[in-house]
Amino acid sequence: MFGMGKKDKDAEKEEAEKRKIEATMVSIDSAFEHLRHLAEAGNTERSEAAAKRIVESLKNQKLPGPYAKDRRNAIDAFLLHAYMKATALACKGAIDAGKADDAEKRSAMIKRARESLSGAVKYKAPPDFKKQCERLLEVATLSGGVKAKGPTKAKPLDTAPKTKDRAKTFVPDETLAKEEKRPEIPQKLQV
Repeated sequence: MFGMGKKDKDAEKEEAEKRKIEATMVSIDSAFEHLRHLAEAGNTERSEAAAKRIVESLKNQKLPGPYAKDRRNAIDAFLLHAYMKATALACKGAIDAGKADDAEKRSAMIKRARESLSGAVKYKAPPDFKKQCERLLEVATLSGGVKAKGPTKAKPLDTAPKTKDRAKTFVPDETLAKEEKRPEIPQKLQV
């Protein structure tokens, strides 16, 4: 009699522990989806914070080993994607700022791109990605500041009046016929 009650309590305890582990796995999976969206947006700060929370949840020893290992590898992949996306967006922003001759914004975007690139390298970005980003940053550095705003010594302000282009004006045939009445050439003289 006494032994049967203990087995029932152990079974209930194990069942409660299984439900708790499953609930933890469900919460980790939902946080994982949130991390996926943050990585797609290229938001590195929030991605890092979300990844840190997930890693803390994965430290539970009762979680299945393959599940925890798979999630840790996927977290690193998502963080790599977030840093690569942030680097690409910052490089594009730097080039656009260079085209618009906004030197302050260009330098801020170049700084952000270099920080994101170092984060991507930390998470093992491919070497060709690093080369490509360095080229884009070089293009951004060299872009802008070429065309001067307003007149310069080489191209002063043109104040001369514009001449009317008479060679390309269109005159309808009817007005030409009225203005010029050409004498007709007799048929005998035509060849």
